[in-house]
Amino acid sequence: MRLKGILIIVSLKMFFRQREAIIWTILLPLFMVFLFSFVNFDGLGKVSLGIVNASTDTTLVGALRSVQSFKTTTGDTSEEFDALRKGDRSIVMVIPPTFQPAGHDSVTLYLNAEKVQETQIGKLIIQRVLDELVFRQNTAVTGPAIRIEMVNSRNLNYIDFLLPGVLAMSIMQSGVFGVAFGFVILKKRGILRRLLVTPMRTTDFIVAQVVSRLLVLMFQVFIMIEVGQLFFHLHFIGSIFNMLVVGILGGIVFLSIGFALSGISKSEDQVAPLANIITLPMLLLGGVFFSRSNLPGFAHIITNYFPLTFLADGLRVIAVEGATLAGVLPQIIGLAVWCIIMVFIAVKSFRWE
Repeated sequence: MRLKGILIIVSLKMFFRQREAIIWTILLPLFMVFLFSFVNFDGLGKVSLGIVNASTDTTLVGALRSVQSFKTTTGDTSEEFDALRKGDRSIVMVIPPTFQPAGHDSVTLYLNAEKVQETQIGKLIIQRVLDELVFRQNTAVTGPAIRIEMVNSRNLNYIDFLLPGVLAMSIMQSGVFGVAFGFVILKKRGILRRLLVTPMRTTDFIVAQVVSRLLVLMFQVFIMIEVGQLFFHLHFIGSIFNMLVVGILGGIVFLSIGFALSGISKSEDQVAPLANIITLPMLLLGGVFFSRSNLPGFAHIITNYFPLTFLADGLRVIAVEGATLAGVLPQIIGLAVWCIIMVFIAVKSFRWE
């Protein structure tokens, strides 16, 4: 254990003496969060309208779906109100069972109290749509009334979505690129071959490398969360411990990928395209910067099984929804399966020279 401890300290010194490693692992993710914080994605696009339709009449729902100013979703009461309380909806409209466009039953609008501008615009549009429906059927009949109720929400913003995703991306990049490039260089220079003739056991060296990088990963989690709360008003209600558990499991997956690539590749020229082929699809489609809800059906299904998707979703749910480890069990199982697969591949493919 004493030898392992010495090797871990040596590995950490090797890491922190590389300026490029510090920039790519810690400073670059912080810069990306800082850069994206200036872009208010919440203020762009459409008014988010959720509809709970208890009526058999779909005329009003169809009319609202045709309004381009609305991003309309339909669902049951629990899921729409959960989305409203999280800030994912500006308005939730409840249509009663006996609703008719030319009747007297009122519809209820639950407005997000934190999104005053969007709710006012949405309320006016809904009133106009109702008036047009009544006018088409009978001009002499007064249309349904609108009942208003205000709901306080947590009003999650883009930073709440972005920061856990960037943290997952950082874990992936440091695991894949850090290990793959680092070990290829050590192998190419013959350093790994020289280590084999020393009294040190090879397992001690591997364990030291893995533990040192996982310690850096834990440091990343603390830094990102603290910076997010101090400077970007991150709505963090989760547990740091749970974040570390999911982050370490994801870190093992991507470290294994890095070891596998370093075993396959003989030079930096070979490892770079292989690493990019693996990481770029996950980076673009794994829900790091934007929600995967807009992906086509087949792409959405495929990206559900990306290791980066499991990691980003798990970190995000823990951070902004306060989920326990039981609450992210599907993500943990997904990462565990990937961990078994990639550790097996890494063991079979890793070469010391």
